[in-house]
Amino acid sequence: MAKLLIVDDEPSVLSALRRMCLNRDASPPIPDAQVTTFTSPVQALEYVREHPVDLVISDYRMPEMDGASFLTRVRELQPFSARIILSAYADIEGIMRAVNDAGIFQFISKPWSDHDLRAAIVQVLAHRALLVENHQLASEVRRQRGVISAQQAEFERLELESPGITRVRWAPDGGVLLEE
Repeated sequence: MAKLLIVDDEPSVLSALRRMCLNRDASPPIPDAQVTTFTSPVQALEYVREHPVDLVISDYRMPEMDGASFLTRVRELQPFSARIILSAYADIEGIMRAVNDAGIFQFISKPWSDHDLRAAIVQVLAHRALLVENHQLASEVRRQRGVISAQQAEFERLELESPGITRVRWAPDGGVLLEE
């Protein structure tokens, strides 16, 4: 199942993107897409802190935070999530920042072609799957060579599967905060 997160401050754009991603009759098919949408990048970041996502698609121009800043924060929280940015504006400096800081996989201009965007999503998800597999295989090789312990390899595997699972959230009084 491909877990997609889409962020755009325009609800009509979110609806169109959601419909496009969930349309199983269109080509190329996006495998088992589970789509979550937000109009607020701040709320989306809260979601990303608690839920693993495979791909984040974000608009570039939003009132609370631009797409490059948002995707940079997503990358910090979930380094193995793939990132695509959408924009109707050719802000070269902003796009370069998105590529360099946020590590976006693809830039798509608005208005988009459904077929081209679907193809990009499928391609980015396949690339992400290879990166995750590469990381897991490299960890296994290091473990076999004794560079990292079996415990560290398991720690990395769990973090890949469920980002944030290995982090402890502390209360001001020193207690451990459980999921709310």
